[in-house]
Amino acid sequence: MKIESWLAELRVPREAYRVVVLLPLVHVAWADGKVQRAEHDLIMKIATEQGLLEHGGREVLERWLADPPPESQLKADLALLNELSRGSGSSTARFDADDLQLLLAWCQDVADAAGGFLGLRATRRDEEHLALKQIASALDINNSRSWQAMLPR
Repeated sequence: MKIESWLAELRVPREAYRVVVLLPLVHVAWADGKVQRAEHDLIMKIATEQGLLEHGGREVLERWLADPPPESQLKADLALLNELSRGSGSSTARFDADDLQLLLAWCQDVADAAGGFLGLRATRRDEEHLALKQIASALDINNSRSWQAMLPR
């Protein structure tokens, strides 16, 4: 699938294309079937700090956080983000290995965002662990096995 048709399928304005980097975070947030308020707020904070809400990006992200993406969408999203990281597509839409590692760190933050009881216990669910491992593996992050091993259970 070409980048332009992918953006059209996701209903992302061309000018807001950078918001697609947040798709893995959205998938982690939906992994347990519901986006928690803390997950929503963290994703919006990251989007704001990274300047991803301009040119219609806010509306796109709010839509993704309001309605769960189809399960089949994850593979397509990750494959195209991976393609961008390898330099495919337009030169302005590329991501490098550092961007992908930062993306995985943000995904971990989203998985942890709902918090435990007084911060004393982890609240990552099995679905979130699985989503994190799928994302690390599918994004072909250098040493993804090392990253998977670092993902606490």
